[in-house]
Amino acid sequence: MRIVYPKPEDILLYEGPWFTVEWYYTESGCLPAFEYYKRMTDMDQHKLKLLVKYLADNPHGTRLPVTMYRIEDHENKIFAFKPRAERFFNFMTEGSRVIITNAYHKHAQKMTKQDAEKLRLAGRYRQDYLRRIKEATYYEA
Repeated sequence: MRIVYPKPEDILLYEGPWFTVEWYYTESGCLPAFEYYKRMTDMDQHKLKLLVKYLADNPHGTRLPVTMYRIEDHENKIFAFKPRAERFFNFMTEGSRVIITNAYHKHAQKMTKQDAEKLRLAGRYRQDYLRRIKEATYYEA
């Protein structure tokens, strides 16, 4: 399979002094979280950008309230940005990158089966990213 590389400016969400935040993309060039983001209201997009900016502009260890950002999967180290009812799964990498993998609209107070599947998908996307980084095929040379 030939990897489709999005333009670097298409995967970059925000570059702060401490972290760079990017949209994950599949080998076919699909950006699942960004596609979800584009369908959101301007207000919801703005809320996510504020959370991302705060995280990227502050040193490692600075915490957002758990109502806005928290770990969702300890084993796979998957976190979630939580602007309003949306959840954007992400993980941190070496080189101070935060990779946003996928997103969903929260359905209930507790995570439903379909929400849990979105979290498992984020774990698979993380494994795919790490494999492609190791193979030096994630970023275009």
